[in-house]
Amino acid sequence: DNCPVDQEHGKDYVSIVSADNYGNGAVAADIMAKALGGKGNIGVIFHDAKYFVTNQRVEAFEKTIKDKYPDIKILDRGGFDDPNQVGDIADAMFVRSPELNGIFANWDVPAEAVVSSAIAMGRDDIVVTTIDLGDNVGRIIAQGGLVKGLGAQLPYDQGIAEATLAAYALLGKECPPYVAVPALPVTQENILDAYKQVYHKDAPGW
Repeated sequence: DNCPVDQEHGKDYVSIVSADNYGNGAVAADIMAKALGGKGNIGVIFHDAKYFVTNQRVEAFEKTIKDKYPDIKILDRGGFDDPNQVGDIADAMFVRSPELNGIFANWDVPAEAVVSSAIAMGRDDIVVTTIDLGDNVGRIIAQGGLVKGLGAQLPYDQGIAEATLAAYALLGKECPPYVAVPALPVTQENILDAYKQVYHKDAPGW
């Protein structure tokens, strides 16, 4: 996901292959806006670390909300070092900003903690969106729970891209330095097909 430090493209490595993390953030924002009917107050919970990919997710989510949805306001933000902190961060958001209508968490495990917090606080009206199709958030989406959708990575497709680029390099073809595999929008309407596309097997019996 991150370009190697002090290495030269075409000499030390063929290409970097990643999910389109920026695209995933934008997808999560669009799903949030649709679920809220284009208006409301939201919080953002993010990994407070200098990682390019996770920062891209949050940057895209916030920019998409601000640029496309003027009636949605980002009211609260909270960063975590350890996913185990997310429940406390979400609890504090609900107390500090009771007018929140939704929360974005930047991958599936923190989103699970947001859901648990919302249920414990009696906020079954909260909309949650995230990135990464884990089994637990997938089940929540499939059952019509608080997670309304997410942007999914396609790791199998990333592997195909890596193999293709390696073959190109062996054949002497020029390869781009960075390739991002597009995001997959996932909602209740397409969750079963999306699961199969991401994992290459049928979804569990949700």
